[in-house]
Amino acid sequence: MLRYSLVESWISGRSFLAAAFLALVVAGCKNETVKVEPADTNYYPLAVGDFRVYNVTDTVWTRNVKTYNQFQFRERVAEEYVDETGRQTFRVIRSRRTTATDPWVDDSVLVVSPAAGNVLVTRNNLRRVELIFPVRQGFWNANAFNNMSGIKEENLRYTRINEPFTTTAGSTSVTYPKTLITSTPDEREDPTYINAFYYFRVRQVYALGEGPVFRSRRRFEYCEPGNGSCIPSLNVIYRGTARTEVLVEKGR
Repeated sequence: MLRYSLVESWISGRSFLAAAFLALVVAGCKNETVKVEPADTNYYPLAVGDFRVYNVTDTVWTRNVKTYNQFQFRERVAEEYVDETGRQTFRVIRSRRTTATDPWVDDSVLVVSPAAGNVLVTRNNLRRVELIFPVRQGFWNANAFNNMSGIKEENLRYTRINEPFTTTAGSTSVTYPKTLITSTPDEREDPTYINAFYYFRVRQVYALGEGPVFRSRRRFEYCEPGNGSCIPSLNVIYRGTARTEVLVEKGR
C-alpha cells in the first residue's frame, strides 16, 4: 500500500517554497512582479461572512429496519485569526434547522486552518487533516495532530483528482467541473475497513473555488456481536448509520 506521511508533506512544502522563491528571483531579473499562490488551496476557500447550506439525510438501521431524519446545516465563517502556531485560522459556526422555513439554531463550532501544506479542521476538540497539498496519490493519517493518531479507520486518500462531480438535491443537479475526492480505504486496500461483517467508509468532495460540496459517512454491522452462527449478508444490516450532506446554497 502506498503511503506518505506529514513529514514527507512538510519536505514537499519546503521544495514548493524553494521553487516559489526561485520563480520570484527570475521574475525580479526581468523587472516584473509575480505573485506566487500556494498550490491547490482554492479547493477550500474561506472568508469572513461566507456561508454554505447543506441538505442532510441521516439513516439509522436497527435489526435491518431503517429510519430517516432530514434537516439542514449552515456553516458560516464568523471570524479569522492567527492561532498559536502562526497559522491562518477561521472559526465556523454550524447551525441547524429542520426545514427551509425554520429559524437557524447554532449547533456547534468548527475551526478550519488552511495552509500551503494541508487543511486542518477541528470538530468536537478533535483536529483532523482533511486535505494534503500538493495533491498526490497515497494515504495520510487524518489524526496526525490529535491523540487518536493510532486509529486505522482515519486513514484517507485521494480517489479522484481534478475530475467533474455531480450532486443531486431533490430535482436539482449541479456539476462541478474540477473536484478532489477523499476516502477511507476500500476492501482491497485494507479489509479492516470493509469486510463480510463490517463496512466503514468516509467520502468527501471538494470543488475548485467552492469548498466542500458533498460529504458521506457509512458504518454498518451485518451480524449481531457474539452471534457465531450468523452468516453475513449485504442485504441485512444488523446495526448501522449513514449521513449524507449535499451543498445546496452558498453566499456571503
